[in-house]
Amino acid sequence: MTATSNRTRFLLTILGPAALSMLAMLIVAQAVLYVEDSESTETIAEAVVARAETVSQARRGASDAALTSTFALCSDADIRALKEVAFDSSYMSDVGRIQDGHLLCSALWGRIVPFRLPTPHYSSGETKLWNTSDLVGSPYGGTNLIAQGRTFTVSSPSSFEGLDPAKTSTFTVETRDRSYVFRRVVPAPDASENASSRIGLSRCSNKANICAFVSRPRRGVWDLAPSLLYTIIGIGATLGVTLSYLLIRRNRTARQTLQQRFSLAMRRNEIELVYQPLYTVVDRRLVGFEVLSRWTPLGEGEISPSIFVPMARQLGLSSDLFRYVLSKALREMAPALGDAKAPYLSVNAEPVDMASEDTVRFVVSVTRQAGVLPDQVRIEITEREELVCPGVTAHMAALAALGFRFLIDDFGTGSSNFSHFAQSPFIGIKIDRMFVAAITEESPLRPVLPGMYQIARQLGLEVIVEGVETAEQDTLLQQIAPSAVGQGWLYGVPVPAETAVVLARSHRGDEPFTDP
Repeated sequence: MTATSNRTRFLLTILGPAALSMLAMLIVAQAVLYVEDSESTETIAEAVVARAETVSQARRGASDAALTSTFALCSDADIRALKEVAFDSSYMSDVGRIQDGHLLCSALWGRIVPFRLPTPHYSSGETKLWNTSDLVGSPYGGTNLIAQGRTFTVSSPSSFEGLDPAKTSTFTVETRDRSYVFRRVVPAPDASENASSRIGLSRCSNKANICAFVSRPRRGVWDLAPSLLYTIIGIGATLGVTLSYLLIRRNRTARQTLQQRFSLAMRRNEIELVYQPLYTVVDRRLVGFEVLSRWTPLGEGEISPSIFVPMARQLGLSSDLFRYVLSKALREMAPALGDAKAPYLSVNAEPVDMASEDTVRFVVSVTRQAGVLPDQVRIEITEREELVCPGVTAHMAALAALGFRFLIDDFGTGSSNFSHFAQSPFIGIKIDRMFVAAITEESPLRPVLPGMYQIARQLGLEVIVEGVETAEQDTLLQQIAPSAVGQGWLYGVPVPAETAVVLARSHRGDEPFTDP
């Protein structure tokens, strides 16, 4: 047997199993992707149906409660009753009155110029439905208006957000006979543009005339990163048998490495803090600072908080970051927080940050060590599902009893509503910047900020508006939200601790405003 034939047999012995192993790995990978896509699509469809049932139940409850009112239609007493119904209703953005085909008043807008409704899209008995896209000139958008008798309800435009974390699914909520579409949610334009095939699924409710129709991209092995395909081809048989295990191991190792890197940055005190001032809108008195974190790894550019804060949450480091920021901010700002006239510090937190058993002890301990009064510490909680967990609310209540204050952050951007204030010790809301931007634009969102402000003030809540960037916005805020606190680049940019301390000392008492 010649050297050439031996070499050929050797190559065939190596390449044959390698090719089979590579093919088997590709088949397994495709099968895994197929199962995952099918299961995730089914999960999304079931979640959409469950959410639709919840929204439908909330609508019926709000409508039934509003129909029990015995007050004169759209009288002051009737509008107060509508506000109580809206306050207690999840997923409802408004409740109001209708007569002779005209909208007359609502909990959010009060009495309005009668708005004539067109022919309804869908009718069933006394129930009539309109898509708000057909109600040109109405204050509603991106949702449905449902009338029953003399009452109408409007579901929240954000009722179906968060059901597809990957944001690649298209789904509709429709009647069983598909004669009316309650809601249609589509992904971003580029979310599925490379998909070569799609998977579709429908699920219907056993409780209501509602079905969900879901469509999302089906992934193939050819959609994997080219580097991964080259790795599979290059390593061949040796990697083929163990590739699934190694991929899982690699992902886990990468996760642990990233977690260790971020944890090390906190241990080395490499996460820097800056402080953005908060001023009263009407007279520009400094009342506090929001604490913002900045991470610039050695030898790299700055990593945005919009990247590392969600990353910390995903890695289970959110509580560590909250404690790091709170303790460091108290140490840095302690020289300016020595008396009751001093401004407060506002620190961001997730509901999970309040869940640990030693949360209360830690917050109290670092505050006392810094010599800061509890009511000089505000904790901005991002509204999430964990907010209603008993452990979270219990720890928040314990801290509130000691004088610490809580705010709901980014109010109005998710499924948050005023009913949270009946369950948790919040003293105020922080209205998201997109509603501030809308007050100077021709936008459907323009009336939202004044409406939220009025309801909040009637409930005795503090209001902070963020993202104030123009003099025009400031002028309008002085008119529509005079008792609010403002935050934004117009009032002051985030500054280092040394500058913030000087600024706080110069504004103690009622001294006039000076831009830092």
